[in-house]
Amino acid sequence: MNSVNTSTKFNYSYAHSIVGYLAYFVFARTTKLAMGHFSELDLTTKEGLVLEFVSKNPEASQKDIAQAAGMKPSFLVKILDNLTARGLLLRKNDPNDRRRQNLALTPAGEELLEQIHACHMAGNDEIFAEAGLTDDEIDTLFHLLKKLTAHLQK
Repeated sequence: MNSVNTSTKFNYSYAHSIVGYLAYFVFARTTKLAMGHFSELDLTTKEGLVLEFVSKNPEASQKDIAQAAGMKPSFLVKILDNLTARGLLLRKNDPNDRRRQNLALTPAGEELLEQIHACHMAGNDEIFAEAGLTDDEIDTLFHLLKKLTAHLQK
């Protein structure tokens, strides 16, 4: 992913007054920082996202996960195949619906998910340090972002 550097003298026009652009700039930088830590996990961001969804949504169908992750179901199947082959994910036939498979993380998948969380937190810590944010500013930032995202989930 290409990082957007907003610290240059480049004129971003009105982009700095649009929350979506600002969120994108922060997303791009934090993703780059987190991916620096991800490289040692031999995992893509989409695979990490799937592990997170499976962990937190045990009743979700593969179709639900694909939709939530913003990917085609056929692409999700490839990811699930890879995660299963790596011993990170279990697929079990649903006893109530033969067309459905229930998904669960293995102990190795759960351990890897903890490492993923640590990568994301390290990315957060790095961008906060780069920007010189105080703990109060970080709390305010999260409060406002959570308020915005809660609105989006209505």
